[in-house]
Amino acid sequence: MRRAALALFGLSAVGLAYEVLLTRLFSVILQYHYVFLIVSLSIAGLSLGAALATLRRKAAPGNVAVLTSALFIGVAIAVTVIRSAEATALLLLVSLMPFAGTGYLNALIFARYAGRSAMLYAADLFGAVAGLVLSLLLIGQFGAFQPLLLLAAAVALIAVALSRGRFAAVWFFFVAALAVANSATGIIGFRPETYSGVAPDKTMFQALANPDAAILETRWDPFARLDLVMTGDATARYVFTDAGAGSVMVANGADPAAAGWLRGDLAYLPFLLAPDSDGSALILGAGAGRDVAMARLRGIERITAVEINPTLVALTRDHDAYTGGIFDLPGVETVIADARTYMERSDATYDLIYANLVYSQAAAPATSALAENYVFTREALRSYWRHLTDDGRIAFVTHHGIEGMRLLLGALDMLEREGMTIQQALNHVALISLREGDPQARTSVVVISRQPWTAPEASRFAAEAHARGAGALYLPLYNVVGLDPLAQGARTLDEYIAANSDFNLTPVTDDRPFFYQFRPGLPPALADLMVASLALLFIYLSWLVFFFVRQQDHWKRASLGAYFSLLGAAYLLVEIPLIQKFQLLLEQPVLALLTVIGGLLAGSALGSLFSNRFALRRLPRAIPLAALAVAVAVVLASIVYTPLIHAALPLPLGARVVTAVLMLAPLGFLMGMMFPSGLRVAGVADERGVAAFWGANAIASVVGSAGAMALAVNSGFTAALLAGAALYLLVAALSATSWKRMALA
Repeated sequence: MRRAALALFGLSAVGLAYEVLLTRLFSVILQYHYVFLIVSLSIAGLSLGAALATLRRKAAPGNVAVLTSALFIGVAIAVTVIRSAEATALLLLVSLMPFAGTGYLNALIFARYAGRSAMLYAADLFGAVAGLVLSLLLIGQFGAFQPLLLLAAAVALIAVALSRGRFAAVWFFFVAALAVANSATGIIGFRPETYSGVAPDKTMFQALANPDAAILETRWDPFARLDLVMTGDATARYVFTDAGAGSVMVANGADPAAAGWLRGDLAYLPFLLAPDSDGSALILGAGAGRDVAMARLRGIERITAVEINPTLVALTRDHDAYTGGIFDLPGVETVIADARTYMERSDATYDLIYANLVYSQAAAPATSALAENYVFTREALRSYWRHLTDDGRIAFVTHHGIEGMRLLLGALDMLEREGMTIQQALNHVALISLREGDPQARTSVVVISRQPWTAPEASRFAAEAHARGAGALYLPLYNVVGLDPLAQGARTLDEYIAANSDFNLTPVTDDRPFFYQFRPGLPPALADLMVASLALLFIYLSWLVFFFVRQQDHWKRASLGAYFSLLGAAYLLVEIPLIQKFQLLLEQPVLALLTVIGGLLAGSALGSLFSNRFALRRLPRAIPLAALAVAVAVVLASIVYTPLIHAALPLPLGARVVTAVLMLAPLGFLMGMMFPSGLRVAGVADERGVAAFWGANAIASVVGSAGAMALAVNSGFTAALLAGAALYLLVAALSATSWKRMALA
């Protein structure tokens, strides 16, 4: 039993670490929406393994562990050999196999020791926490590829613990030697620059098409992969995040003579509105320092540069000889923090608050369909507005005019809530866009001014825009054609947005922060995932209920299958919105991931151990009450967590982490009681189906993760939380009515 618990701890750690590694690898060569699709569907491999464990219950666990270890090596080889990002289906199939192996072993262990599910589930959850932490450490130390071989060695070691033969030990030493040898030689490796068929928004591959281009340096961290690329242009280098969003590193950016070419860029336009002496600027998303160089070029004396990725700042500082030490110049304060969190914690005011193409394209290492942030929400715009000096301005550089229009309408929404009429608010905003080129790449500039525009200011600004190949889509006292229904009071802001329904121009909020979701409805990848996961769950449950069961047991298997499916979906419907909500408190997405998942899983592990105190015959009464308590707690969380998070923002980071854990652990404690108790009931009522029930829970978690994001996109994260609460109410009703009919004495 102890060996089984230790093996389950290790398998859970390996499984979660593997999921994070896949996220990091795939996000370099695939669009981040598809990263979510692939990883989520790969989790369905756990259910495949559970189904196999149900049909072949007498397989030797040690042999299965050896095979699973070999599958990890197979993934490493496949990623090395497959050089096309268009081979999505093949990548999915290959990456699914280790999940099937770990799912087989997990289900087999739970089936054999169903009566001790409380201890096993606690080991499983603590292992998941360890795997999450381990994966982040491994990525920082070795990147996202080499740890695949280390995971293969870890599973081989588990095989030694589960096997009594010598073959497992020999296999472990072989895999360990392979990992060490490959670390030295790099024969098996991930080389994304050699891939073909990569999406157009992975701009690093376009840069590398230049024969003079080359990757100078690569760094991995839990946030993304960073590549420093040189091209034939000696004035700048580029740092690409997951091969997509590029940040410019300016050669000797501190020297006005060397960096003078930046004046001709449209992104420089907002700096002309800032005071050229004794001024202050806040740069949100400082990247590799180009925006700081532009502020220095303008002569702004006090610059605060905020960048969320510490590795990007460290990479830029390590190339100070090239940049001129851009982040450490006199008057420049560089802060590593989330832009929104920094604003909420700061009391300073600025003449210019500036953000340039704040879009990382990095897939979050959690099960998140859309890697969004809180930079453009209604609440964020209000925070920026309140941090302006009396003559200050907010300026955003966006990818194209549609982004710019959505942001401008969001600014009008914010100003209206600040007490202005729409007609008054229109005198405080402007939208400039390039006039030529690809419509999807016509850089735009949105300006929000504390004071109304004057006619001379508008004329000078328009002239500067024209000099840079741009025109005014909207500029008070100059061009108001596009928004004249608002200016004339013929339509309200909501009516204007509804009339332009070809694009989703609705202002975003903290509860629905999906600024880059311009098309109405769900993103195609998310819609595909919803359909696929629901279909897989239906097929799996149909097989579970009807394929290998006696006629008189149909109702037991159906009720237990529904119970575990509801739990899998409900847990993710609660977990994913909480990761998003706590990102504001904890600044770093990785820290939010670690704290929320770690806090919930650790609390759930303690709840699992506590559930073992209830005798089997008491579970039909205790578990419905616990599920009801979870539903009530989730509803309360949807109400009180947001004000509590804002109240805790002034605290030091360590205190904020402790606060988050204290808020999450009690909820996790209650949530952790249901799954092991259900397995204990299943072990008595339907012992043959225990492994299959474990698999139903796993595949339903994919439905829950997709459902959480679908609800968040359409209705907000609060709606996803409330849906999770509703499913826990169904869990309470189902266990209260069906468990009493099962022989549990």
